[in-house]
Order: sequence, then C-alpha cells, then structure tokens
Amino acid sequence: MNFKPIFWIALALAIALGIAVCDGLRIRDKASVVAGRYQEAAAIAEANEKSLTTQIAKVTEIVGQKDKEIAEKIETIGRMTNDIGRKDKELDKIRGTWSKLSADCQARLHELDVTWTQKFSLSEAIIAEKDKVISAWAAKFDAQIIISESWKAKYNSELHLRTISEQGWKLANRKLKIQGIIGDIKTGAIITTAGYIIFNAIKGK
Repeated sequence: MNFKPIFWIALALAIALGIAVCDGLRIRDKASVVAGRYQEAAAIAEANEKSLTTQIAKVTEIVGQKDKEIAEKIETIGRMTNDIGRKDKELDKIRGTWSKLSADCQARLHELDVTWTQKFSLSEAIIAEKDKVISAWAAKFDAQIIISESWKAKYNSELHLRTISEQGWKLANRKLKIQGIIGDIKTGAIITTAGYIIFNAIKGK
C-alpha cells in the first residue's frame, strides 16, 4: 500500500488549513485591539460630552439671568433719567424765586448753583466713561459669543463625524463577524474535504 500521494494531499490541506486559521486569528486579534481602543476613546468622548453639556447648560442659565438683570437695570436707568428731568424743572422754579433775595445772597446762591452744576457735570462725565467701559465689555462679550458659537459648531460637526464613525465601526464589526463565520465554514469545509479525500484514497487501496 502506497500512502505517498495521500501524505502530500493531507500535508497541502493541513498547510491551507493552518494558513486560514492563522489569518483568522490574526484578523480577530487586530480587530479586538482596535475595538478596545475604540471603546476606550468612545467612553472618554462620551464623558467629555456630558461634562461640556452640563457646563453649557449652567453658563446658558447664568447668561439668561444676566439678560434679565440688564433689562431691569435699563428700566431703572430710564426712570432715574425721567426723575433728573423733573428735578431740573424744580431747580428752575427755585432759581426763579432768587430775585426776591438780596444781591449778596443771590451771588452766593449762584456760586453754589454753579458748583453743584459742575459737580453734576463731572458725575455725568464719569457715568459716560463707565458707559464706554460697559460698551467695551459688551463688545468683548459679543466676541466671546461668536467664539463660543464657532466652537459649538465645531463640536457639533465633530459629534456628527463621531456618529458616522460609530456607524461605520458597527458596520465593519458586523462584516468582520460575518467574515469570521464564513472563515469557520471554509475551515470546516477544508477539514471535511481533507477527510473525504484521505478516506476515499485509503478505501480505494
């Protein structure tokens, strides 16, 4: 009985089987490493997303409160401005009564009036400068809003990209599993074929 052809057939099939198994293991090992890295990165990204969302919600609430405060202050300033107008009219009436006083008294009152007017003008100048500071802060705030909106747009874009990547990863993972099943079927087919060939070769001797 000559088993030499059977030996070479079995050897060739064994080599093919070994290559198929090794390739399958190598691919699965790499896929496992990639999956681990992906899951780790996804967990970090999800934690960062939750943290940023919480921070944005808090800051948005603060901005809303400050908007209400600003509206209230603007209303208060409007009322105070009207009060100043009424006080100016009252002062004009008081000045109209000075003609009944002596010249010396009128001079003193006029001097006092000028001093208070100058003081009031300085107060208005200080307020005007403070308004400039407020305007500068408002411009800076608007610039920060633009920066924040730009970062928000970038964040949403990256979030969308990550979502697409997750979908691609899931699709690739499913494809890999299917290929693994196909590889297992091929391996089984090789084993079955090898057994059948060897069995028939031995049987035919």
